Amino acid sequence: MECDLPLHAPREALSFRFDEIVRALSRRVDARLEAYDLSRAQWRLLAYIIRNQGMTQSEIARVLELERASVGQTIDIMERKHLLVRTPSQTDRRVWRIEATQKACALLPDLRPMIDRLHEQMFSGFSDGEIEQLGDLIDRIVNNIDEIP
Repeated sequence: MECDLPLHAPREALSFRFDEIVRALSRRVDARLEAYDLSRAQWRLLAYIIRNQGMTQSEIARVLELERASVGQTIDIMERKHLLVRTPSQTDRRVWRIEATQKACALLPDLRPMIDRLHEQMFSGFSDGEIEQLGDLIDRIVNNIDEIP
């Protein structure tokens, strides 16, 4: 049986490329973080927490656009590695605030330059204007997706 519908229309092919970019970047980041016993997901979570000490699990899940349970599992793993701690909220006893430990902060001088170099390589050959334009185009795509009912 033959189908007349093209399988790789230009827009569909481009949307598939976005997935490929994320997977390729994840593999590269994971490979570099392996020596620190971290994954890209753990690094991403840690970076948000270091910038916003005391976020709740729900706030982290919302910012990272992940399920609350997945974030909780990652926090559990990072607690066992002594990179994060849960502290009780002073205003709501049902809520725990997530904070980076000294051990996590001590990793930053190694991790930040390594991640920055990876991003420099990823955008090699792009001018600042092109990077800004690409960011604007991606923002438009995100806004278009957000408007889909």
